[in-house]
Amino acid sequence: MGEPATIRRAAKAPTKPALAAPPLLRLIEAAEDIFLAKGYHSATMADVAKAAGMSKKTVYTLITSKAELFGVLLAHHQSLLNFPETKPGWSVHDILAENLIFLAKFLLAPEQISILRLIMAEYTHSPDLGRLFHKKRVMKAKTRLESCIKDIGTARGVAMPDVADMSAMLFGMALGEFHISVLVGYRPPPSKAALEARIHRAVDIFLAGVGCT
Repeated sequence: MGEPATIRRAAKAPTKPALAAPPLLRLIEAAEDIFLAKGYHSATMADVAKAAGMSKKTVYTLITSKAELFGVLLAHHQSLLNFPETKPGWSVHDILAENLIFLAKFLLAPEQISILRLIMAEYTHSPDLGRLFHKKRVMKAKTRLESCIKDIGTARGVAMPDVADMSAMLFGMALGEFHISVLVGYRPPPSKAALEARIHRAVDIFLAGVGCT
């Protein structure tokens, strides 16, 4: 069923794990390298243990299964997504635009693109990976955008009848085309200027549509 994934993290040559790193972090980093190189389905816990410089016995004191390890890997990636603190004087446009810019930089980073490509390539073997991805990665961004939109509606006295749909539409308008183009290799990530211009335009259109200009 198709060729196994052979995606590697961009601009990173395979290296031995740093022995000074906490054991779980070493394991996560080794797992990412192995999953991207061999594919999740083909990779074994023995492969991961060897790459991490650990025995399988030690690995299983940290994690109970390959599926759990992949979930921890996704959670680790999610922890790297940090949204900005709202600054005094920011307009509603600034709030949405800055959060989308931070989200875009995270999603378009080579390591994030590689993980999503892995999940797509492995879907027929491991359909649960998509559910794990949604739970561990998508929900944080989704919740943040929804919260911003809800807060804006409350502050402006504007009804926001379906915040989830509104958040999805804003994301699609601001980042969807860029994200899918990079994901399928159609073109490289946009320049900072192009990305920010698209986001600001999308936010303008969105706010005009909901009556919050």
